[in-house]
Formats: sequence, structure tokens, C-alpha cells
Amino acid sequence: MDAAKLCGLFLLSLLCVVSCGGDSQPPRPAVPEEEQLSRSYSITLPEEITSDDTVSLSVNASNDSNAQKVTIESWNTSLGIPLSIVNTSDGVYSFIAPQVRKRTPFIITAKLVNETGTKFNVSAQSLILPSKPNLIVIFTDDQGYADVGAHNIVSDINTPNIDKLAANGVLFSNGYITAPQCTPSRAGMITGVYQQRFGVDDNRYTPIPENVITMGDRFSELGYTTGLVGKWHLEIDQNSKPWFKENFPNTPISEFNLGNLPSSLKERYYPSSKGYKYNYFGYANRYWTNFDLKGNETRLAWVSNSDYRLDVISDAATQFIDINHDEPFYLHVAHYAPHVPLEATEDYLSLFPEQSANRRRYALAMMYAVDAGVGSIVSKLEEYGILDNTIIAFISDNGAPIGLDFTDAPITEKETWNGSLNTPLIGEKGMLTDGGIKVPFIVHWPDKLQGNTVVDEPVISLDVLYSALKSAGASESTLSELDGVEIFPTQGFDTSILFDRPLFWRFWNQSAVRLGNYKYLKMGAEHEFLFDMSSEEANSNNLISDMPDKTEELKRLYNAWNAEMFRQPQQNSLNSQEREWLSFYLTP
Repeated sequence: MDAAKLCGLFLLSLLCVVSCGGDSQPPRPAVPEEEQLSRSYSITLPEEITSDDTVSLSVNASNDSNAQKVTIESWNTSLGIPLSIVNTSDGVYSFIAPQVRKRTPFIITAKLVNETGTKFNVSAQSLILPSKPNLIVIFTDDQGYADVGAHNIVSDINTPNIDKLAANGVLFSNGYITAPQCTPSRAGMITGVYQQRFGVDDNRYTPIPENVITMGDRFSELGYTTGLVGKWHLEIDQNSKPWFKENFPNTPISEFNLGNLPSSLKERYYPSSKGYKYNYFGYANRYWTNFDLKGNETRLAWVSNSDYRLDVISDAATQFIDINHDEPFYLHVAHYAPHVPLEATEDYLSLFPEQSANRRRYALAMMYAVDAGVGSIVSKLEEYGILDNTIIAFISDNGAPIGLDFTDAPITEKETWNGSLNTPLIGEKGMLTDGGIKVPFIVHWPDKLQGNTVVDEPVISLDVLYSALKSAGASESTLSELDGVEIFPTQGFDTSILFDRPLFWRFWNQSAVRLGNYKYLKMGAEHEFLFDMSSEEANSNNLISDMPDKTEELKRLYNAWNAEMFRQPQQNSLNSQEREWLSFYLTP
């Protein structure tokens, strides 16, 4: 039989098999009515929603012509949180998005019932974004501008974790503090306003007045848990003679003795009485606290802890996060470093070989210890999945004290230089030249701020507090009471507006104002300077005679600001320290 006939017989056989249904597929099982109905309806929900926002959703039929009338029997969510869902119109509903602490998948399910009584479920998925970011302020002590690796100024500094904050966040290259000394700069950082408004002009004016509203108060009002660990320096201390004279007018000032004051009086000025719920306040060896370093809450009391002072504060910060990670929180972390007395463990010192300046070696070890603490804080936030929803601000309280000549006395001796550097800035702690007030200034917020961003426009520490409170939902009336402005370079934010905003300083017998690239400085009654801060000769090339109009503009701005302050001190003559600084740094 030829091939053609064989092919024809094969096709005929195949046709017979098909027509007889020899190998036909069995009929598919009927789809249950509940499943058919679930396919016929859907929920429309935004792809992303934000905690606390009002969210609209709708229940829709995929084929209106065949849709039966349905009613909603109940709602459920993947979070197990009962929602108050309101029917706003036909098929349209609204609810308040639940609060979450990190980006969280969210599924909402409606149980529907049709006209025949058949029940079925319809679901939709979204992503909830937290509305209240955490805020952590890491506030170092006398750390000079040069001493973060991200500035790339000196080669011996080792701060990998701080540098990573800058690489993944925003480095403010012209970031300022409100004073060149501990107490006043901390008063500004705790309140969000220029400290001169309530009279904490310098270290003499402790304690902070009782009626001052702190960031602890303001964040508490927004539903935050608050905490402070480390240095406070706003309590009654040995500098508080003006306060003592005012409050005990019938007692000779010679009888002022901190140890004789009742504990109940001193506690009124501790952070625990100023809006901070969790405390581990202290400098070294002794701390006022209501939690321990194992995460247990305790009664407020002084406790002894002889461990290395910087590690203690880092541990307290991570324990605070352990206790409070499920709630929005604001935490102020104030490492007492690299302030004197210089102190470091052998583990930290061993990372830095012997060098010509022993004080420098100790400062490097102390700053590495602070950096290790920053790493621990970041790791703890990552552990709970809340790093993306946490604003971390890293700022120093003022520039480094260098004593003019970097005298490398033994660390046991009382000497000005703490081993830190302000390079390439002119001046040091106590001065209103940039060496005293321009500091390391980094903000990290992965969820909102683009990494590896440098902002060159001038900013001040008060701006971080204003921006964080605004992000936390503070009202316009609250924000209007602060002296900062929005500085977080989120999408659409134009940082150039910062050039049109003046910054002000007043300390001892010095005053200064910066607007854009120009800074006016006055020391005593006679010595005036105008600097172009964009110039390589900034703080050294005095333009006071060349630009009289700019000088007068800045003076008018300063005088208007100064008139609003609590005190109006006479600043006609310089003290001995200021005269020495003037001669060394600013007089040709």
C-alpha cells in the first residue's frame, strides 16, 4: 500500500475517534457560587495609604448588568484591628487608616451577602505608611567640625557609622548651633527656640526656667513617648548663682551650696520634670533613671554605674528603643564626648596608635566610641524594622576648644584642648567665628530624604526640631512658636529659600548674624567684621569697609532680633579671654 493511502486511512481513523468522543476531556466541575460571586465583585483601595489619614474605598461589581444587590455583613483586616468603616454613599466607604510603626502590608476583606442569602468574601491589598516618624537627636559634646570622616578634612578620624548616616542621608555643610558653649546650645536644642528668649545666654544661667516648653513637652502632646539619655546640663549646678540670688534673696550668695539644696527642688529641673518620660540622665558613674540597661522599668532614682560613660549612654539609648519600639518616640542622646575629662578604654585606644599628640589619640578613641554607639542605635532600629521611619539627627553642641595652640598636656591635667579639631575653620569654642558654632550636622531619614545629598545653604540646629515636629503633625500654631524653618529636602523642596533667612548669635560680648553668604560679627563696642563665607578667606578677609550697605542691612536685622530677647546685656568691653581670641585669630 502506498504512502498516500496509508495517510488517508490514518486521517479517517482519527476522524472516527474524534466523532465518537473516544478520548474527550471530562467536563469541568462547576465553580461554587461563592467563588463565582467573589470573582464578580472587587474592592477599590489606594495602593498606599498613610496612618491616621481618612481612606475611601468602594465595592464594585465587575458586570453591572448581571450584578445582584449585595449587602456588607462585616469587615476584617490582616492587622486584626477593628476598623470603624462608614458608608458615605452608595458603594463608597471610608475609614481612618490604623497607626503602624513601619511600612506594613494591609489586606481588607468584606463579607458580602447577596439577595439569595449566599455569603462570600472580597479582598483588596494596600500598603500602610506610618504617619508619625520617630526622632533621635544624637548630640555630641565639643566635637569639632573636622572630626567626622564624611567631611574628608582629616585622615586620622574613624567614624564609619556616622559617615554612613551622611552617605545615606543629608550632610549640611553649613550647619550651625545656637551658641559656642554647652548650656545655651543645649537649651536651644531642647526647646526649638533661641535660648536668649528665655534668658539662658551662657553657662551662668542654669537652670532652665520651669515655664519653658521643651521638645519633650511638645512631642508628648503629639502622642510620642519621650526619653533623654546622657548629658542635660540644664539643671541647678555650680554655675547657678544668679538663679540662687533671685530665688533666695535673703541668703548671702557666699552660702550657695548645691549639696545643701533639697532633692525635691533640684528634681524640678531634671529632664524627668521637663517632658521626658524615660531618663538615663548623667555624666559618668551616677545616673538619674527610671529604667535599667536590661530593659526593666524602675522607680526614678540615682543609680551608680562605673562602666565606660560613652558605652553606658549608647546602651541606654538601645534599651529605650527596646522598650518603646511599638510607639512613636522622640529620644535625645547626649554623649559626654569628646569633652574633657578625656577618657577611653584600652579597647578603643588600641585602635589608634601612639602619635605626637596624646590628647588627639584620646579624642579619636572617644569619637570612635560614640560612633560605635551610633552603629548600635541603627542596628536596633533595623532589628525592629523602623529605621526607615526614624529621623536621626547627628549634631555637635559647639566647636572644639583648642586653647589657641593645641597644648598637649597629660590628660590628667586641666588643659583647654580636648583633642578635637575645627579645621579649616577660624576660632574655637566660645567664639562666634565659625570655629565655635559651625559643627558636624547630618540628618538621616531613608523613607523621605534622598541619600548622599549635600546641602550647602546655612541651617541651624533649631531647624531640625521644627522640621521633625512638622513631620510629626504639629499644628501651625505650635510651629509658629519655634524659631526654626523646614530644612528637610523632600521632593519639591527648594533649599535656596534658606539663603533669605537670617541666623543670629549673641554670646558674652560678641554678636553675629549670617544672611546667605555674608556674616557680620561684632566683638565689644569697637571691633566689627563682615565676611564673605563663600570665599576661601572666610573669617579672615574683613569686608567691613568695602560693603557698608551689606553691613548696615545685617546690623538692622540683628538689632531687630536682639530687641526681642529676654536680656539686653551691655557688650561694650571684651573679657580677657575674648581679647586674647581677638588678638590671636582676627587681628592682623
